[in-house]
Amino acid sequence: MITTTAFILRVRQRFMQHSVQYIMRQFDLAFAQGAHDKALGLLQTLCQRCPEDAEAHHRLGVMEEEFGSPENARRAYLQCLALAPTIAKAYLYAGYCLQQQGLEGGAAELYSLGADIDENILYLWQSDHQPIQSRLRSAAASSLLREHLTELHATSVGSGSDCRRVASALWTRTHNNDFQFRNAKQMPQLFYLPDISARGFEKPTDWKWAQRLQTVATDIKNELLNALPAIRTLGRPYLAAGSQAGESFSELVGSLNWTALDLFVNGAPNTKMIAHFPTTLAALKDAPLYGLDDNPFEVFFSLLRPGQHIKPHYGLSNHSLTVHLPLVIPKKCWLRVGDETREWEAGRITAFDDTFIHEARNESAEERIVLIFSIWHPDLTESEQQAVKRSFRSRLRWLEKRQGP
Repeated sequence: MITTTAFILRVRQRFMQHSVQYIMRQFDLAFAQGAHDKALGLLQTLCQRCPEDAEAHHRLGVMEEEFGSPENARRAYLQCLALAPTIAKAYLYAGYCLQQQGLEGGAAELYSLGADIDENILYLWQSDHQPIQSRLRSAAASSLLREHLTELHATSVGSGSDCRRVASALWTRTHNNDFQFRNAKQMPQLFYLPDISARGFEKPTDWKWAQRLQTVATDIKNELLNALPAIRTLGRPYLAAGSQAGESFSELVGSLNWTALDLFVNGAPNTKMIAHFPTTLAALKDAPLYGLDDNPFEVFFSLLRPGQHIKPHYGLSNHSLTVHLPLVIPKKCWLRVGDETREWEAGRITAFDDTFIHEARNESAEERIVLIFSIWHPDLTESEQQAVKRSFRSRLRWLEKRQGP
């Protein structure tokens, strides 16, 4: 049996539906007749009656922007965004409205937040299939965001003569001018220093710290194998579920077929893990570990199960190199960087620039384990390392401070 309250709610719902449909019919008629003031008034009425209708507020924003007041348009767009914070296009329209009113800082933040949800909003202008208004706003968003972030890089690095190579670096996804990579097999996905050497595989034989690390490789391996039964459950899929890694990685996304046992990840120590590895951490103290603060950015054991293939891909930045210390290496386990393929050798360091196309495969019936960490590119001076840090830190601060409506 339907209660009185439920019956009343149903009646109200039906009334609201009919009311909304009536207002929209009147709006369409007024707009078609060129009665823009009347159409605008109808949308304002609709938003008053349906304050939780994000689409109504979006339509009102478009109308206010075109035929009403910029301030009212901004309020309508921001209200739409508050009601629909996961819709990337809502950020695009709200950001454009702010930009048109000279509020470029807030606009850049909204564009960036929208791109976090769907980066494609920055490229809609390239498609003839998109509405003209979406293309217009997308072009403005792409241009403003690129200009803002490129200027942020230049300001943070400075103009000192000892930092010129870093000043010429590009944030590849947001640089404001066209560019080409100097090596066809190298394609950094985030940050690119065009004026440092690019060799694919490196030759670590002259690195004294690497030689010392190799002498304790067996101790590191034994430390890992002794700890492995207790720590294996602490492992994570190297590619987390939901990672935008592309179809070629679909078999590894969210899968422990490629497992990372982190000592440090994104500059943060894994306190549950590091207590098990005093020998490993002591052995790494002399290495020029890359990091944005006193911690290394990444140190982890990479476990690749039998038959698994890490397909060809490019790394993020060439300001650091990737180092492998192979520990458990069955036969038929190999790494390709550029055009060169090498099998890992247990206890012998492999170092390479992962912004070159590279892939790895375990064709054996056993698990492959290597210790992986990042080091500063050996071409960079201390001043240049500090300049890179300033650039990354300034961008991270800006990203953390962004605000929605």
